[in-house]
Amino acid sequence: MTPETDSFLRFFLSCKRRFKRMTIAQLQEYQLKNGQEIVKFAIKKSPFFKRHYSNYDIEKVWTLPTVNKKIMMDNLTDYNTIGLTKEDLVSFLDKIEREKNYSDRFHGYNVAMSSGTSGSKGVVITSPAEEKYLQATFFARFSFPRILRIKWAFLLRVTTPAFQVSKFGQRLTHVSLLHPLEEIRNKLQKFQPNILSAPPSMLKILAQEVKEKRLSIKPKRLVSYAEVLDPNIKEEIEDVFKTPVHQIYQGSEGSIALTCKHGSLHINEDLIFVQTFDSKGNPTQPGEPCYQMIVTDLHKKSQPIIRFELNDIITISPNNCKCGSSFRVIEQIMGRSDDLFWAYRKDTEELQFIYPDYIRRAIILSSDEIDEYQAIQKSFNKVLLRIQIKTKKINREELTDNLRKNVQNVFSSYNCQVPTIEIKFEQPKRNPKSGKLLRIHREFKF
Repeated sequence: MTPETDSFLRFFLSCKRRFKRMTIAQLQEYQLKNGQEIVKFAIKKSPFFKRHYSNYDIEKVWTLPTVNKKIMMDNLTDYNTIGLTKEDLVSFLDKIEREKNYSDRFHGYNVAMSSGTSGSKGVVITSPAEEKYLQATFFARFSFPRILRIKWAFLLRVTTPAFQVSKFGQRLTHVSLLHPLEEIRNKLQKFQPNILSAPPSMLKILAQEVKEKRLSIKPKRLVSYAEVLDPNIKEEIEDVFKTPVHQIYQGSEGSIALTCKHGSLHINEDLIFVQTFDSKGNPTQPGEPCYQMIVTDLHKKSQPIIRFELNDIITISPNNCKCGSSFRVIEQIMGRSDDLFWAYRKDTEELQFIYPDYIRRAIILSSDEIDEYQAIQKSFNKVLLRIQIKTKKINREELTDNLRKNVQNVFSSYNCQVPTIEIKFEQPKRNPKSGKLLRIHREFKF
């Protein structure tokens, strides 16, 4: 363990200093040095990485072969560096899922199951030391409201010990998303959080509860995670709670980004090195949405994340933030590559991808009375829309025509064959494995 990550206070102060003072050149040097050290550690402690990098120059860390969740899970026993077997890890996770005792640790390690947005299972191992420096980063970077005592409610499907804290008058509590809405409402009413964090779909539901006077809470900070935060939903939530929505962009691959006090979503450049590429494998330019994202955790050693493939689609801003940090800003999280729609072009008959944001805009611009929505591409020539409306008074025939025309126009603008659009006026369906709301999703693989 390096001296920097060995101390909460040291890492906390270093995080603040790097965010405020590091130049781009200093940051790149820091990333390369830590990336090379992690690779050397992984080769020494993990049989998988020793094999994986056997024929490569490990000094050129940013061009090493990639890994992904499937490769990691297939090789989990050899992949982790602390001698835990895949069989024992999966057995432990099955046990805590059955018993619903998510505070249990496995040989002192925090072991959790990651479903991700796609719902495919993964195992996440975090050591106590890694928990400490991740907490240090969070407290150094998060834009806390000016309050003496924190009462923070985390709404998640499952919890970990990190979300159950009561120290020095500061309280963090977990509220399970598996509970009925009435129970969630009662817990929040009793707890009275001054910081409220939840997936945006739940924040929207709670905003409606407040609006209808079934819930009376006044958080000073809202935090969104786990799902794509649509701009129109963000605006709706902020209008009810009268406070900005901040974002935590985090997955099993690490703490990728946090919102600063100016509202910009900064990549945690000193924790995670992020590479973005277009569909041809070239580095993506700022302002352009990526096709593939590869991340490297610069400090995690129990379960190294090195050149790890994510299917997230992000756009990095070409502009610097007003806060003055050289850490890059994510302009937009557009979804995942599973959210890309595909269609055959009319001119070349080649396959063309369509970014989910264009589908999203086509739907929300169809009517102000759309409360919630979901677009599922069932095949190359069929799209299913699930539409939840705010009022029964709306002219459904007119809305149906608008939706069909607007979505088909997106395909036409790409010069692609236009699919049939099936429209159902019903609630969107959540992913049965992850519990997340996928508003834009491609159901088939090819």
